[in-house]
Amino acid sequence: MSEHHAHPGRARLRRPAARAALAGCAALLTAVLALAAPGGAWATFTASTGSTGNQLAAMAVFPDYRTAVQSSGPVVYHPFDDAYGSSTAAALAGSAGTYNGAAAPSSATATAIAAGAGGPRGAVRFPAGTHAAADTSTSITGAAVNTVALTLEAWVRTGSGGAVVSLLPEGSDPTGGRPQMYVNAAGQVCVGLTLQSPYTLQEVCGYDASDTKAWTPADQASPAWHHVAAVVDPTAPAGTVPCDSAGTQVVVYVDGAVVYDRGLCATWPQSVAGRWRVGSAPIPTDVIAATGEQEGPAPDTYTGDVDEVAVYAGALTAAEIKTHHDLGRGTVAGDYAATVKATPSLHLYWQLDGVPGAGAARTVADASTHSRAGTHRSHPDLGVGGAPTGTPTPGTAVGLSGVDDISTGAGRTTPTAFSAEVWFRSSGGTGPLASFGPTRTGSATVPDVAVHLTAGGSLAFAVRSPQRTVVSARDHRDGAWHLVTATMSSGGRMRLYVDGVLVQEDVSSTATSTLTGFWRWGGGGDYSAFATRPGAPFFTGRLDEASVYDRELSPEDVAVHWAAR
Repeated sequence: MSEHHAHPGRARLRRPAARAALAGCAALLTAVLALAAPGGAWATFTASTGSTGNQLAAMAVFPDYRTAVQSSGPVVYHPFDDAYGSSTAAALAGSAGTYNGAAAPSSATATAIAAGAGGPRGAVRFPAGTHAAADTSTSITGAAVNTVALTLEAWVRTGSGGAVVSLLPEGSDPTGGRPQMYVNAAGQVCVGLTLQSPYTLQEVCGYDASDTKAWTPADQASPAWHHVAAVVDPTAPAGTVPCDSAGTQVVVYVDGAVVYDRGLCATWPQSVAGRWRVGSAPIPTDVIAATGEQEGPAPDTYTGDVDEVAVYAGALTAAEIKTHHDLGRGTVAGDYAATVKATPSLHLYWQLDGVPGAGAARTVADASTHSRAGTHRSHPDLGVGGAPTGTPTPGTAVGLSGVDDISTGAGRTTPTAFSAEVWFRSSGGTGPLASFGPTRTGSATVPDVAVHLTAGGSLAFAVRSPQRTVVSARDHRDGAWHLVTATMSSGGRMRLYVDGVLVQEDVSSTATSTLTGFWRWGGGGDYSAFATRPGAPFFTGRLDEASVYDRELSPEDVAVHWAAR
């Protein structure tokens, strides 16, 4: 399974200097640059399950990349299929554009996504200093500040970087949001934003050498296509303070996976207005020389290829971004690990693929790249057959015999909104599947949060204070793999999903306070005070692919996780 490094990214702030043309990038930006790569018909995506006796009443069929993009509702969509030498950039949504300078559609077939419905496709190559600009302006206005959302999308192929998608102001007014996505001199995808109250430019870039890049020196002579996305959503969690590294209001994706995220550093404007430009443009947010943090200044001049540029008046979800990437690549949903890693606010992800052996075998690796490893307690069976995660080579799981559990190595404070998810298989065994409580070993303390199998095989999701429990209706001890997801909203809504489907919820507005403790999987804790208890103190069965999120997963998130198996 591929590794994607997700982290807060680096953010730089400054008061804007007087600078011509572009005054930065605006608010709620979800910039997805959907690259043209081989990709034809995509299999039907259906989020349904027969094993639980429930069915999600939704099916989305995306025959090809462009159908999926148009299903997401772009307000601007330039496919760049224009005939070689044309001066007009035709549009499938919004107004057409005009090529500036020597920019011209490319005749190179390698720059086109695979032909599907709609016939042959092309891309555009931008020599240095050229661009394409919309013929008319676009204005997206929300009900108030910190409400408007925006998404940009395209595929890029470059060996030097530069401005990719920018919103240029019509006049000199600097107060409106002006979003911009660009690739810097280190190959990192960056987002520049113009904020207000106070009027500030914010740049969000990666700072780690392991970040997925749009280009590297190794492939500079023959760069590859990459799908890039930057999402700015002021309605998403901001973290505890402005500009918080734990925030998810600005999320940047490369090839369908999150590479970094952050909270907004100031107020996002009520209106985003101007003309969209693809290719070379001034980059006012990137005015500081390279500091040795694995980042560098970005050239205003863009040199390279661009394809399938779209703008949306709304924030695309992680699932939509991954779907667009997969369709562009010509692949289908079916990589659970990549889907989990692409989900914003991932706190930890244990794939439980350990192998038998002494010493290191007791350590549980964290695939989220946050280095939140865990420890096997007692002697579980490692390397047993795992859950169906969609990859050609199946992963492995951990087998628990009613005396084992797994716990996090370091305590943490949970946010008021969170989610826990794990695959399990039981052929008769019961017990705790996931819990959060004040200790990481022993059974003497009461967990604050618990997901467990009751004596009758039903799934229960419970919180201790104030005590509330939701319980599924059926017995899940059938020897099959099941995905259980428990979510808590900041307002106190509890939801329990099984195999991608909501089976029970408590919509009371009793919010859970922040909790301090440890996540444990498979057992531990005193459940005597719970109204609905696990059937045993430790679980007997198999666990796989355990993950925790610092937000409430949406029903769409859960359905996509189930469908990725």
